Amino acid sequence: MPNTMTFLFLFVFLHLSLALAGGVSAETVAIEAGTFLQGSDRAPDERPIREIRLSAFQLDKSVVTVAQFEAFVVATNADSKSVDLRRSGRPTDHPVVAVTWAEADAFCRWRGGALPTEAQWERAACGAEGGAYPWGQGVRPGVAWSEKIDPNALMTVNTMPAAEDANARRGGLNHMAGNVWEWTADWYHRDAYRSAVVVDPIGPDSGRWRVIRGGSFANLPSYCTCSHREPALPTQPRLTTGFRCAYPSD
Repeated sequence: MPNTMTFLFLFVFLHLSLALAGGVSAETVAIEAGTFLQGSDRAPDERPIREIRLSAFQLDKSVVTVAQFEAFVVATNADSKSVDLRRSGRPTDHPVVAVTWAEADAFCRWRGGALPTEAQWERAACGAEGGAYPWGQGVRPGVAWSEKIDPNALMTVNTMPAAEDANARRGGLNHMAGNVWEWTADWYHRDAYRSAVVVDPIGPDSGRWRVIRGGSFANLPSYCTCSHREPALPTQPRLTTGFRCAYPSD
């Protein structure tokens, strides 16, 4: 790994209104083509650190909300049996939770996008600057995570509104650390970063688990780093897991 690298990493905030059923709209952040260092030395499955080059793409500024997902359910006649679980007693501007990987994938495709790859998600979260968290190093107040292990944490789905983040990523990306885990497109494999593919990587061809990123309101800060990789069964809805979508660059 060279000691000095030139990184191309620019965020451009776009007020892009996506046409959704029920008049629900979303904003995205455009991320220019460039390179970044993926991975860290913090865990075996985050190694080796490697230089990745990505094409330009756009990413939802915030995770998908209860209101946005229910608009999708109405428009597509999707399964509405789990609406109470997805909402979990919270206002509709909070992140939708308890969606399976397939449901998240279907929503993003309906919207004209896809779930972000691990590489896209990590680059958006920390960019070329590095650092453990979207803002750099160190724990900050006001992040939707747990600073102690609480066995009763899931008795309350303690999320923040999707569009409100005092520690938003430069460019306007909200809650890239904490609030809810986020589904990515990739299958999980411990040694995924040993792949020779370093241009727009899409991860293993198959697997048992999908990768979720970012940590949640129920997790310690160490789970909410930009590089932490967590395996999750794609068919299992979780009260801690939501998602956001990625789109081709215009």
